[in-house]
Amino acid sequence: MSTAPEVSIAIVTRRGPELLADCLASLATLDYPGERIEILVHDNASRSGLADWLSTRYPAVRLKCSSANLGFAEPCNGLAQAAAAGLVCFVNDDMTFDPGFLRGLLVARRASHAACVGAVILNPAGTAIEFAGGNLALSGHGASRHLGGSGSRLHALSEPEGSLFVSGGAMLVDREVFLGLGGFDPAYFAYYEDVDFGWRLHLSGERAVVASGARCFHRGHGSESSLGADGRMVLLERNALLSVLKNFEEDRVAAVFSYALALSEARGRFAPARAAACERGRVAALAALPQAERARRRFAPLRRCSDAELLPLFGDPWRAEIPDPRYALLRDELAADFGLSAFVQGAQAEA
Repeated sequence: MSTAPEVSIAIVTRRGPELLADCLASLATLDYPGERIEILVHDNASRSGLADWLSTRYPAVRLKCSSANLGFAEPCNGLAQAAAAGLVCFVNDDMTFDPGFLRGLLVARRASHAACVGAVILNPAGTAIEFAGGNLALSGHGASRHLGGSGSRLHALSEPEGSLFVSGGAMLVDREVFLGLGGFDPAYFAYYEDVDFGWRLHLSGERAVVASGARCFHRGHGSESSLGADGRMVLLERNALLSVLKNFEEDRVAAVFSYALALSEARGRFAPARAAACERGRVAALAALPQAERARRRFAPLRRCSDAELLPLFGDPWRAEIPDPRYALLRDELAADFGLSAFVQGAQAEA
C-alpha cells in the first residue's frame, strides 16, 4: 500500500480505562503508519476519570463526552461527524486487534470497491468465529454467519465476501456515505443498528463486504450490564421490528411487519422466559412507529435495489429465532398466509 489512506478510528466506551486500556494498547501495535491514524473516543457517562487517564497515557486521542448513557448509535454518529479522515473505522472498546487489522480492511476495500468493510471477529483466543458476515431473517433478526466455526475456516475466504451487514463493532466505512445515509439510527440505542445501516446501504446501491484478512478479538458484551434485566432482548425485539418497517418496499412492508409482529408474540408464548422481553420490545416498537415511518420516507428516494434483488444477501430468510418445532410450523403457516413464501420462492427462482 504505497500511500496509506488517513483513517479515523472511533470508539464508544461505557466503562472507560477498564476496557480501553487493552483496546488502545492493541491499536498502537497496528501494522500501519501511526501518523495516518486519528483516534476518537466518546465517553458514554463512564464516570471513570477517563479524561485524566487519556491525557496522561494517550494525549493525542480526541475525547467527546456525554453526561448520560446515549447508547451506541448516537455517539458513533457524533464521532463520524467529528472525524477528520474520509474513512471511519468503528471498533468496540472490548476489542483487541491483529496487527494487520486495519491494513486488511483497506486491502478488501480497494479490491471490492465496497463503501463498507467489516472485520472478522474472533473469540479472545482466536480459535472460534463470533462474526464473519451476517444472515437476516424476514422477521428482521440478524445472525452471525459461521458463528462458532473454527478460525481455520477463514483460510477458505480468500476474497472479500459480500454481506448484507457487517458488525458495527469492527467496521470501516466511507464517512460521506455513512453520514449521507443517516449513519446508525439513534432510535435503536444499541443492537441491530448495524443491521439496519447495512440494509439501507444496500438499498441505496452501495455494498458491504467482510475482509477475512482483518481480524480482531472480542472480550464480550462489556456494557450489557447497564441495560438491566432482559434489556438486550427488549432492544433486539424492538429494533428488528423497526428495521422491517423501515427497509421493506411499500407494497410488502405491511405483510412482513404483521408476520414479524406475530412471530414476536409466538416467541414469548413458546419460550416463556423471554415473554416479558418480547412484549416490552413490541410495545416499544409500536410506540416508535411514527418516527420509523418518517425515517422510511426520508430514505425511500435513495432506493436503488428491490426486495427481490436483495433477498440473496439475507442468507437464511427462514431462520428460526428459537429452536421449537411448533414455532417453525407457525412461521411457515404465517409466511404462506402473508404471501411471503411465494415472494421468497419467486425471488430465489430469479436469482
